[in-house]
Amino acid sequence: MGYLGEKIQEARVEKKLSIEDAALATKIKADYLRALEQEDYTDLPPRAYVKGFLKIYAGYLDIDYSLLLQLYDEEYESQDAQVVFSEPEPASLPLIPGIKWKSLAGVLGAALIIALIIWGGIRLLKGDGSDNGSSIHFTRVDNPYSPETIERIPLDETALGEKVISDR
Repeated sequence: MGYLGEKIQEARVEKKLSIEDAALATKIKADYLRALEQEDYTDLPPRAYVKGFLKIYAGYLDIDYSLLLQLYDEEYESQDAQVVFSEPEPASLPLIPGIKWKSLAGVLGAALIIALIIWGGIRLLKGDGSDNGSSIHFTRVDNPYSPETIERIPLDETALGEKVISDR
């Protein structure tokens, strides 16, 4: 454990607090607080979050935040220097150079869908000549209540059921 972890743990123990108490008060996961005290930065989220955790934790433990931040930056940079980068694996060569297969698959899929829509529309409008029950047939039925089929009744005195006196 380095100086940063010792400093944080020392302040927490001095206040007689457990990691769980500190986690509850600061709303920082207990695992993150343990990782900070042990300086195990592999279990922590990205650097910006860790700096925020340090600021909250320093305020809670009454420690100088700028000192913790400086210690963290020094430790983080020294761990960055220890990272060894490996050679990337060579990418597999495409069957035909210059063709982006995902783009080609998308274009062919879209063309197939458009062709199916056009074929279905033509088949629906034209009909395919088979009568296998899948086609829809309409039969025209005259409406018995249409104005053309209702017998016209002349309106005169007898139709209204009362006697109309005319002034003729």
